[in-house]
Amino acid sequence: MHEVVYSRQVIMKDIGEEGQQKLSDARVLVVGCGGLGAPVLYYLTAMGIGNIGLCDNDVVSMSNLNRQVLFTTADIGAPKAYAADNRIKALNPNLKTTVYQQTMDKELAQSVIPDYDIIVDCLDNFETRVILNDVCVALGKPFVHAGVEEFYGQLLTVIPGKGPCLRCLFPDGAKDKTRQELTGVIGPVPGVLGSLQALEVAKYLLGMDTASDGLITFDGVTCSMKKVIFKQNPNCICKDCVA
Repeated sequence: MHEVVYSRQVIMKDIGEEGQQKLSDARVLVVGCGGLGAPVLYYLTAMGIGNIGLCDNDVVSMSNLNRQVLFTTADIGAPKAYAADNRIKALNPNLKTTVYQQTMDKELAQSVIPDYDIIVDCLDNFETRVILNDVCVALGKPFVHAGVEEFYGQLLTVIPGKGPCLRCLFPDGAKDKTRQELTGVIGPVPGVLGSLQALEVAKYLLGMDTASDGLITFDGVTCSMKKVIFKQNPNCICKDCVA
């Protein structure tokens, strides 16, 4: 089956049948099913991830449709996590999913994160990202962070004990917790960053190098990317992130 459905991946020397099986066996938790989460969920499903968790407490609104590409006007008012679940299962009916129609808080994070191989941060506020960062680091679980605003975005894959975490870069968290709906974002930007997040997940599961040694920044105005290298902070609040 892999040879047919995922033939363009299986023929790659870095994937093959063995790698495709790793993707099929993987369990990935996506926190946030909006602008970033939509492309992440689509590409994780399309690449053959076998088990996906979807976490979001929001409902689909008209203003979401410029960037949240899993949804249509028919989904307005529906819970995002369930609407997204229906859409990705239409792409792969054999996909196994778990829906968490609730806010990702510390209690939920501690409860569900141990069940997954890697977590994807598709949130729209730094306060919850810090919770996700701290729990993932404490549990030794890798996660892929991305954030977007207007024409810009950033990406960091956190591998606890092997590279810096968000607290190494933002020790006290972000001072500006303004939601992206209030600051604005053009649709293709979360598409770019979400696609990169899905790629990072695939590379991690395949045992390849990831963007865990620095923050990648994306400038949609100039269509350019830069990586800002930074190391683990020996005095990081998350002691477990330091090797």
